[in-house]
Amino acid sequence: MDLANGRQRTAYHLTEAGQELQSVINSLLVWGARWAFEEPEEDELDPVLLMWWMRSRVNVDLLPEQRVVVRFDFQGAKYETFWLQLSKEDVSVCLTDPGFDLDLLVTADLSTFFQIWLGRLTFDEALQANLVEVNGIPTLADALPSWFAYSLAAPAVQAVQKR
Repeated sequence: MDLANGRQRTAYHLTEAGQELQSVINSLLVWGARWAFEEPEEDELDPVLLMWWMRSRVNVDLLPEQRVVVRFDFQGAKYETFWLQLSKEDVSVCLTDPGFDLDLLVTADLSTFFQIWLGRLTFDEALQANLVEVNGIPTLADALPSWFAYSLAAPAVQAVQKR
């Protein structure tokens, strides 16, 4: 733990044994996405898990030089709000307002964002269908979808959809 800006932060890191399991876990994820036939029920969707996945798959090289604060307002079975603080040096998930000026506000149904994350729906398709709304600085809003690598399973899901 360290104190940053007067706030307590905790960093978690995998052990060497955990790092060695990552490729096995990724393979199981892709296998499950390819062979899972049913969509999860809305009450089975975990927004904290989704935010953690998103945090771990940020293309930091594509981020702007300045810190970007994005608020996600998820709707649906549950209404929950989260913040991502994005910078080339650090990506953080905040469960409470971090107190910085907001750059982008993303509003979406939680199940829609899971569909985007898993590759069943593109960000652009969701925007065009008014399933996701992004408000804020236009250049950042346009760049937002490129900042995420999305799920490792997305290519397998997209390949299955094409069949």
